[in-house]
Amino acid sequence: MSDKETSYSKVKKMLEGIVDVLREKKEYLNRLDAEIGDGDHGRTVFEVLEKGLDKIKLEKKDSDVGTLLKEVGRTIAFSGGAATGPLFGTAFIEAGKAIEGRREIRLEDWSRSVKAAEEGIKKRGRAQVGEKTMLDTIHSVSESLQKSVNRKESLEKALIRAEKAAREGMESTKDIVSRRGRSSRLGERTRGHLDPGAASSYYILKSIIKDCLD
Repeated sequence: MSDKETSYSKVKKMLEGIVDVLREKKEYLNRLDAEIGDGDHGRTVFEVLEKGLDKIKLEKKDSDVGTLLKEVGRTIAFSGGAATGPLFGTAFIEAGKAIEGRREIRLEDWSRSVKAAEEGIKKRGRAQVGEKTMLDTIHSVSESLQKSVNRKESLEKALIRAEKAAREGMESTKDIVSRRGRSSRLGERTRGHLDPGAASSYYILKSIIKDCLD
């Protein structure tokens, strides 16, 4: 991996790897969801992202990273899954808008795109950090990347820190009472359980970071 930037071809490879990870984690995510929800989050997030990421195969080789993310996001957003498709789709779309025109992405681009994804999810889902959602994972990564930008760290070091932050963000949801979605109806009963959306977001980000570092 280049210490300074991630190429367009590398980004495509990273995105392709997401489907394999979600296929592997599908049943685990379903079990997490069964504890406080409908028990189908793993299947749903796998199916909507699988449809959306098929879009990669149609992208021109000379396209920029931002355009790729936007096109993938639009497909995900209309792939069903109730709120899952629109939320994950919005994340990809807004991330793409933030780095439109870039054929390689540097640490600053990583930070800008994740922050844009976070803000898009907040607006679409009308949620905030600390409400036991996917935002708790994504916000942790956004903060970590911005700190790495401020410290002028290498991309490799920044991504290693970001993966750790993603895990911590996901794990923080165990101690939170759900305030969004169907699980919010259970109130205090949701404490002690990981949020499935925070977990799937972690595995997606972990997969992206791993493939970037390889």
